[in-house]
Amino acid sequence: MEITGIVHNGVIIPDDASVFAEGTKVRIVSGDAKPRTFGEEFAQFKGIITDAPEDLAAQHDHYRLGTPKR
Repeated sequence: MEITGIVHNGVIIPDDASVFAEGTKVRIVSGDAKPRTFGEEFAQFKGIITDAPEDLAAQHDHYRLGTPKR
């Protein structure tokens, strides 16, 4: 869902507040904000797997689905 609104005295006023039930948690993204890249979004996981097989990238179907190695 996407809804527009304005900021008035530091409070965000949606154009149609009736679409939200009281206490609804919302996420606000500025229209000027640049979306994060895939690398930025998942950088926290870089290097987290230390015991993976060396051919994991090339043979991911084998390890994930059990298909024969290529």
